[in-house]
Amino acid sequence: MSDTQLYLGLDLGPEYTQLSYYNVDTREPESVYHKEARDTYMLPNIMFYSAYNKKSDDGQSEAYKFIDLAGWCAGAKASACRFEENGTVVDQVYERTLRNENIEVAGRNYKAGDLLVKMMILHIRQFTEQFEGFVIKKLTVTVADTDPRIIAAVRGLKSALRLTHDQFNIVSHLDSGLCYIFAQPEPLRNNSVGLFDFGRSGLDFYRIDMTRKYPLIVTVEHVNFHDRMNMKRFGKYHEDMDEAFADIVKECMSQVFISSVFLTGIGFADNWMKQSAAVLCQGRRVFVGQNIYTKGACYRSLGGVYTEALSRYFIDTEQTVKTNIGINLMDEKKTFWPIAYGGLEWFNTRGSIEVFLDNTRRIQIVYQDILTEEEWRETVEIYGLPARPKKTTKLSISVEYYGADKGAIVIRDLGFGSLYPTTNKIYRKEFDIGAIRRKHAEKLEAARREEELRIRMGDTEELRGEDPAVEHGNAKTVEAEPEVHEEPVVYYGTASPVEPETVEEPDDFGTEAEDVVEEIDDDAGDMTEAEELEDDAVSDPENISDEIDDDETESVDAAYEVDDDETESVDAAYEVDDDETESVDAAYEVDDDESESDDITDDADDSEIEIDESEPDDEETIDEEDLDDEDSDEYEQSAFSIPSYLRGQHFDPGE
Repeated sequence: MSDTQLYLGLDLGPEYTQLSYYNVDTREPESVYHKEARDTYMLPNIMFYSAYNKKSDDGQSEAYKFIDLAGWCAGAKASACRFEENGTVVDQVYERTLRNENIEVAGRNYKAGDLLVKMMILHIRQFTEQFEGFVIKKLTVTVADTDPRIIAAVRGLKSALRLTHDQFNIVSHLDSGLCYIFAQPEPLRNNSVGLFDFGRSGLDFYRIDMTRKYPLIVTVEHVNFHDRMNMKRFGKYHEDMDEAFADIVKECMSQVFISSVFLTGIGFADNWMKQSAAVLCQGRRVFVGQNIYTKGACYRSLGGVYTEALSRYFIDTEQTVKTNIGINLMDEKKTFWPIAYGGLEWFNTRGSIEVFLDNTRRIQIVYQDILTEEEWRETVEIYGLPARPKKTTKLSISVEYYGADKGAIVIRDLGFGSLYPTTNKIYRKEFDIGAIRRKHAEKLEAARREEELRIRMGDTEELRGEDPAVEHGNAKTVEAEPEVHEEPVVYYGTASPVEPETVEEPDDFGTEAEDVVEEIDDDAGDMTEAEELEDDAVSDPENISDEIDDDETESVDAAYEVDDDETESVDAAYEVDDDETESVDAAYEVDDDESESDDITDDADDSEIEIDESEPDDEETIDEEDLDDEDSDEYEQSAFSIPSYLRGQHFDPGE
């Protein structure tokens, strides 16, 4: 007999688990029930361990051969065994996983998360016992809580069952609910759709709106009614509950026209809706079911035509990442190169790229809003790495999320083979998209107020005319100074460097040294012809891409081309040319004839925190400082080069 191919959807909740499989005969997902409890699809989250059962266990399927399940049972079978046999009852595994507790069973300590994985496998095993041979083609787990500890435990299920990335998926309750709704006939969602979830904690309402024109977006509005509608408040007084729910329905249905309503949760298990049912069914279809989420997860496992309609939309929910994160290639077009794409739920979003650094320690991180196309930038500057020749410092830059708009950018030193071994240093940059957005909005508001103040004071850039008999005197056209946008700079491995003492420039430059420090040219467009010739002698930006795409380069080259023979890095923050009086791509210029390089070194040493290079796996968390955009752009004028064989490496969802 050939192996049965199973497409499974598992709904993991605090008190119950539900399991669905795709029935090839009916071509619909069907929910699983235990033989001991045929009247419900709820599989209790309770476990039972018996040493006697461990001795009498006659083996198990090949799918579970790597898992120690001897002596264990779960669900309704565990509820029955607890009264018939001697053993240990284990309950509240879900809640204990949230608290990261340890559980002792028969003299052995287990992590609660490990027992949660074992419990889910036991639920699956009791269902698969009816098949002589089976293969899990795909398993989708939908979770009530997207807590990082629950997500980590569910990922352990993938490892325990030896499933590949294509065979396993984790989604939220809302995502699986959307899969179920979009698998239904299209007329049910001609307009908005309502979803009421009445769980132990109370009632939640989700209004699902869909756009009809491009871009296609599904927007979900969530309203929490826990205070007004919960089981503790009403208990068995169903009449009062019915009246309260009717008021909530009127409030929710009055906002937009809703084609259909879906009700789920144990709060709707009893037949108590009378008045509210009449309100719900006015001009719309209503469906009640306790297994909407598990069937939706099964549809997600099936994919294909069952999720085709939903896949055309951008799903905008509380768990969706709405930001692309990447780096600025610092070429003429300031190309955005992505590390992690948004559009998925945060626990399914991650990505990584690898770069080679040239003559810089700065990387500009770009946050790109998918819906509004706004961009925010942060420059990170890495300290503590040993001095190496250019293109021999290989870094891994990865993004990991622990919320829809919160996460971390992790930078790892990979070294350069055996020639320049890795230091095993790990630098971590935390980010909060909401905080970044607010900071940007505050800067715009401050600029707007400043402009309004200038207008009220009469200090505008408008041309007032050439009539000398102006009320406030002769008008003058004054060229406005360029606006400076501050950008946060993150310093890895040290405190922010102290600015070195300014040194007067030679007279032939025509400017004071302090002016050079305060006003930094962003695009070098104001360079004199003599300076351009001299700068070209050091580095030719037009030939940078040709020099990078050589056989020695294996990844993205962080481009800042400088001649090693003429340039020496001073604490990776300031670069001084010993042979000439002009610094290349640096924020400060120093004349060797008038100032010793020791002055700069002393200033840098005062601010830099030394890092022990020999200590492996050193993880650093950095602080933020403000720096002008013009400063960072002038420091990094050359371009990154992306080799063709690494074009697809940045996108790594779920792995």
